[in-house]
Amino acid sequence: MEDPVFFEEDPGTSGRLHPLQRPESNELLTYARPGDSVHISEMFRLVRGNQHILDVLDVFHRDRLALPIHDGAFSAMHPTVRHPVPASCCPP
Repeated sequence: MEDPVFFEEDPGTSGRLHPLQRPESNELLTYARPGDSVHISEMFRLVRGNQHILDVLDVFHRDRLALPIHDGAFSAMHPTVRHPVPASCCPP
């Protein structure tokens, strides 16, 4: 197992730029390989709104990256795992 690699960003940057436009995100996505896990402490450290969440998850799905979240509202979920929804679940 490889040692973890850490990417940290300037706290002043996180609220001003879309998460996928931040220099550290670009560096991380260039470094990461399919099957890697990107651990974050809380979801709000990465995203600030619903569209940002969807944009980030699309990229993580595309690149086959896992996104474990350790604390906060999303910590009980694994947002990058896609589960098929049974047809009987939801009427058209």
